[in-house]
Order: sequence, then C-alpha cells, then structure tokens
Amino acid sequence: MSIALGTYIKLVTNDQDATGYAFQNFHVGEVRNYNGTNYMYGGFGFSGGTLDLEAGNVSASLFLAVNELDLVVFKQAADDRWLIEIRTVWLNPDSLDETGTHSEELYAVTGFEHDTSRLSVRLGNPLDAVSQNAPRRVLTQKLVGSLPSTGNINLS
Repeated sequence: MSIALGTYIKLVTNDQDATGYAFQNFHVGEVRNYNGTNYMYGGFGFSGGTLDLEAGNVSASLFLAVNELDLVVFKQAADDRWLIEIRTVWLNPDSLDETGTHSEELYAVTGFEHDTSRLSVRLGNPLDAVSQNAPRRVLTQKLVGSLPSTGNINLS
C-alpha cells in the first residue's frame, strides 16, 4: 500500500493578514487553489511538529534550497515574527489528487540558518506565553496545595 502527503504553507502577518507568500510542494510547476488561496509550487520539506510534555514549547522546521528570494522572505518573516499556516493533505499516490486533510497547524517563524545549499527555517509556538496565558496551566489546589484567598502573593 502506498501513501502520499502534500503540504501547503502560507505566510501571514501577526494579525493574520496575507503576505502574498503561499506555496505547495507536490504539483511541480503548477498553481493550486486551496480554500480560496493560490499556492505556487515551492520545493520544500516540512519536519512536522514536536512539543514538550506541558505543550508550552512547540517546534518544527521547514527546509528549502537556498536562493535570494527565500532568504529575503524568511529573513523578513523571522524579523517581523510572521505566522505560517501549514496544511498537510493526503494524496492519491497515482494522481496526486487530494483525498483528505491530515493536519492543520499554525507556527511562528522564529529564525533561520543557511549554508551554501540549504535554508532551514525554525518554527515555534505562535503564542506569547506572557500575554496569551500559555501554556494553559493554572495554579489549582490539586497542583500546589492550599492557596490563599486573601492577601498578596510574592514571586521571587
């Protein structure tokens, strides 16, 4: 039995406004429309996401061949902390037609490295842990014992 996966990536600003950069990695030389967005072909690989036990540290990577356009785009994406929407779809191995959605993920572009042949883009949690109250864990009596109901709590 054969399986095939394809990936759509779309770069958006922190306010989730379109940047105009949207790519897919399975129809060479073609533009594919998915949910009203046109995705140009771009040769890239996606590592898939990993997370720690508390789900507060999420990471993944994109891998691309080095070229001037990708360097400029992903430098701006990292500098401006753009978000990247990643949709992985199941494909028919014979026709490469989409048969279903495998996953939809949202990451922040947190940085990149490159050498003479490969650009590696670091992706991380799109939430700011301080302002967005993430990871989603709160102090409860079960976790820490009795909690005061009056007075001040001093963190040092």
